[in-house]
Amino acid sequence: MQLASIHPLDQNLAATFVDVLGSADKALGVPAIDGTLWWRQRLEAARRGLMVASEGQESGANAVTLTFAQVLAAAHPSFIHSGLSLTTLEATVDLGVGMLLRPPSRLFGELGLPMGAARTMPIRIDASAGMMGGAYMPARLVPQFRDLLRDRDTRFVRRLNESGFAAVDVYGLLVEMVGYAADRRLGLFEAVDAVVPDMPRLNPPGTRIVVADRKRMDPETVRRLTDSLKPPKRSFMDRMTGRRALPRD
Repeated sequence: MQLASIHPLDQNLAATFVDVLGSADKALGVPAIDGTLWWRQRLEAARRGLMVASEGQESGANAVTLTFAQVLAAAHPSFIHSGLSLTTLEATVDLGVGMLLRPPSRLFGELGLPMGAARTMPIRIDASAGMMGGAYMPARLVPQFRDLLRDRDTRFVRRLNESGFAAVDVYGLLVEMVGYAADRRLGLFEAVDAVVPDMPRLNPPGTRIVVADRKRMDPETVRRLTDSLKPPKRSFMDRMTGRRALPRD
């Protein structure tokens, strides 16, 4: 599975990032990386990428969105589980998530990135494209995502389970992630290979990685969601007639 990550998105930091791409005189305001060799190297790579993107090449746009995701990783926790991304949730768990997502070209275009470069950005992450940033969820829509998780919790868990995830654990990670973003009025931004949990020396200075762990969840919620994954019991008539029991909502 792809090494995807989801990052809380600060709109002000995004605006500053776009400004810095155009002029190195302005600091990001992220103490962990401002002035570091890591940041100078990543900024140089992003600027080269911007030039390539302006010529219509997607690889250049991916360099820009990747660096942006890494900046977010230095400013806020990165929520990571193998194969988990906003794109994955839309495609395999709940189409309602997709209604809340926006292409990165909208984010960067509205902040002043040259539209020729912004238009080359893929609308979602692509596992075959390698290191990149992808879709984002605006801060104003994160509370709707939180409601979606709450109102369709057992459905989310079942779909996560069907997709091969540690369903209850990953659901808890999603709730934790959305709560962090909503409480701070932040959006969400997905990326591939922006941070590497097993190789911290490759990550931006200040990176904090949050992984799924049901020990941080309410025990009663864990029990209820775990029970929802059990096969439904067959009634006497089902057993007599050979019918299968209907799944529970």
